[in-house]
Amino acid sequence: MRHSLTLDLDEGWKRQGDLSWRVSSWNLRKMTTGGLVLETADPARRRAARIDPDATALVVAYVGQYGEHAAGKEAGFLKDDLIVAFDGRKDLRSESELFAYALEERRPGERVSVTVLRDGREIELTLPMQR
Repeated sequence: MRHSLTLDLDEGWKRQGDLSWRVSSWNLRKMTTGGLVLETADPARRRAARIDPDATALVVAYVGQYGEHAAGKEAGFLKDDLIVAFDGRKDLRSESELFAYALEERRPGERVSVTVLRDGREIELTLPMQR
């Protein structure tokens, strides 16, 4: 027996939720962050850095070491850097939001400016977008 079903989905439903746990996220990391694994900063770290709760505050939890996954390392990123802006955007609150933005708005071969806080100082790094 067959049944027909209609689902009403909220606008933007594909962009909701966390996809960083998926195996496919490793390829997304290579393409958008050069192998960096990012975690959303906890409230204490945000307060210490004086970052608004709705602003970008992504901690570099891991820096890839080999091949195309080492592009972040080669660009100068370090574990525990705090990303506060990505391509001028200061409203990307999760790794998944950063993936979505970079995949939709940037192309392989382009370079993206990233602002990190390191030892209390802002540092500008440039990250290559990859295939």
